[in-house]
Amino acid sequence: AEKYIMPELMDEMKKQMENVPITNNATLFEVAHAATEFAHLFPDVSAALLLTCAKFVQKTIPPSEQLQFAKDQSGTGNEVIVLQLLVLADDLPALVECSNCGRVLCVDGQVVVGADEFTAGLQMRVNKTSFYWGVNDGQFAEKVYTVLKCEKQQQQQQHSVCEM
Repeated sequence: AEKYIMPELMDEMKKQMENVPITNNATLFEVAHAATEFAHLFPDVSAALLLTCAKFVQKTIPPSEQLQFAKDQSGTGNEVIVLQLLVLADDLPALVECSNCGRVLCVDGQVVVGADEFTAGLQMRVNKTSFYWGVNDGQFAEKVYTVLKCEKQQQQQQHSVCEM
């Protein structure tokens, strides 16, 4: 794309590199190695891919565990990449958890799928696309509900029971 001066294709490639799924350390190092291996040919795309790896490190390895993470890679051939990723992760804006759902990526406005997503103190509204609560959500519409307590029930399957 760079060789043939196709900026739109380069932009699309960078966007795709930001969405590469990284699920564990093995995938992390595989992707990071690929990014560094082709950095001389595709510097912008490789930088975007390394940034994706750094974001994974930031989300999954707390600062208090990063030194141990680096030490664990000693002698594996990943030492330089680990250092690169830790420097990049340190330069990223701090992750901020939502004060309501407690997640880095807030789930405001999304449907609660499982009872395990309920936590004491969680504030929620009725799903307006569901007819469960009545036409136009009936008397429950536009009210905010707070989960007071959640307890796991011991049965064949674990379910959460929540009081609101």
